Amino acid sequence: MGSIIDYKFTSQAQASDLPFAFYITWLWAIGLIILLGFIPSYILQFSSLTRMHHWHGALSFAWVAGMISQATLIYQKRLIPHRTLGYCLTFVLLAFIISTVVLYITVYQERITTSVIFRLVLSLDIALFPLFIFFMYRAIFSPGSSLKHAHWVLLASVMLLPPGLGRLIHGLFFFPFDLPPRYFYEPTVIITGLILYRIGQAQSWQFKSTRVCLVAFISAVLISYAVAYDITKESIPWLS
Repeated sequence: MGSIIDYKFTSQAQASDLPFAFYITWLWAIGLIILLGFIPSYILQFSSLTRMHHWHGALSFAWVAGMISQATLIYQKRLIPHRTLGYCLTFVLLAFIISTVVLYITVYQERITTSVIFRLVLSLDIALFPLFIFFMYRAIFSPGSSLKHAHWVLLASVMLLPPGLGRLIHGLFFFPFDLPPRYFYEPTVIITGLILYRIGQAQSWQFKSTRVCLVAFISAVLISYAVAYDITKESIPWLS
């Protein structure tokens, strides 16, 4: 983004580093999944959304589209446009974070008392969003090589994947066949977890941050079940 980055491409990278193509391919894939899940559901719900939802939707689209554009620019080795767009996206990121927090505060009390699937999805999103902020902070403010920068951005993008992936799975497989919407959650978290595992495996698990990210994601999923089903220490006999 807007940080001081030492741009080193594949020929200059250490032998243990993955090529840029790995990070770029995953960023493209994750960005497109988010957009493919987000756009149809946004259009279908457009008339029932508030002004705050529309602002958040516009900022979300700008951020994800910007992420895909950044990956494309770095793939083309267009470093000056990449850096310029990165500075612009820093302001988009700040606005996106603020709009997300405001939206969470607005809808939390409303949706946390509704269906189980809403409680699962909302609690997972809330648990993962601080990780997204942390990874983007490291991507922007931690100096280092462009591969490290790409690594942090990729981890951050995975933290945004479940909402878009869940919408895509629901729209493709559950809504057309009138299947219970409650059960799109499990494929969503399993696929997201497998993507994180695949990233770590490709990196030979050499980055502690990827291992921590996977553990944190699994913990967030467990927390979401605890919130959705009101599981507490007192409700589990052998823990009481």
